[in-house]
Amino acid sequence: MTQDIYCILIITRQILPRKFVIAIDLGQHNLSTTYPDALKDYTSEVDSINYMSSQGWDLVSSYCNQNLLETRHMLRKRTTL
Repeated sequence: MTQDIYCILIITRQILPRKFVIAIDLGQHNLSTTYPDALKDYTSEVDSINYMSSQGWDLVSSYCNQNLLETRHMLRKRTTL
């Protein structure tokens, strides 16, 4: 039996210094603490999405909030029970 699990990859752009702050919301049932540590090394939004893809996550949708300089990416991973 397979089950879909979801997470939100939150990318916040900082203007000075010009960089990205990358965070991940895995919900109340935090699946792993390794993702936030691995994502700290990335300075590109695309690199962080590619990393999550390499971990088995698929991009479902994205939402950009220009006022907050933030993009949220909904990701899904299929797991077996």
